[in-house]
Amino acid sequence: MLRSAFQKFISKQLAKPSGLFGRFFTARILEQVNVQMNAQSLLHIAPTEGDHILEIGFGSGQLLDRILKSHNSATVAGIDISPEMVAVVSKRLRHHIKIGRAEIKEGGIESIPFAPGYFTKLCSVNTLYFWSNPVRALAECHRVLQTGGKIILCFNAKKDMLSWPGHKHGFRLYEVAEVADLLMNSGFGDITLSSDQQQGQGLFHCISATAI
Repeated sequence: MLRSAFQKFISKQLAKPSGLFGRFFTARILEQVNVQMNAQSLLHIAPTEGDHILEIGFGSGQLLDRILKSHNSATVAGIDISPEMVAVVSKRLRHHIKIGRAEIKEGGIESIPFAPGYFTKLCSVNTLYFWSNPVRALAECHRVLQTGGKIILCFNAKKDMLSWPGHKHGFRLYEVAEVADLLMNSGFGDITLSSDQQQGQGLFHCISATAI
């Protein structure tokens, strides 16, 4: 009973870090858990001059930080449903925010607070499981991307996630083919896949596609 309650608590924290636990512990967990997935995502993003890149569900802000450090003219924005993570990342990226290279906002994927065609690239790592309406979510992603813009989604393999009891508490798991179908039905094409193993987490996938 206690183990189940703890797994439910952790699952809710991963979906939306909250309170002091979210700010001081969940942020660190996300930093460690996502390090390899963030590295793979950065390879897909491949920032170039003039890029304006959005991350949805930025957690501790590690990937946004790496994007900014990888190219000195790319700009970033991030939205997260957690006020605690917004506070953490606003502090982490305060210099970049001050000079106009970063924007951090509280918000969710089903109502992205930016204008149509605002971004050249969009990424999200380990958030797909929590989208209540993936069709609407991807329609919003398509709306804020320029034609020809790229979306990158990174997520853990369903077969490995099923072995973790916490997935029963609010996670929706996907096969690669399901994600590819969602993207194609939402106006994306040129879908590519890369997969890798993450220590302690198992297999993960990164899917990239182009807004058409």
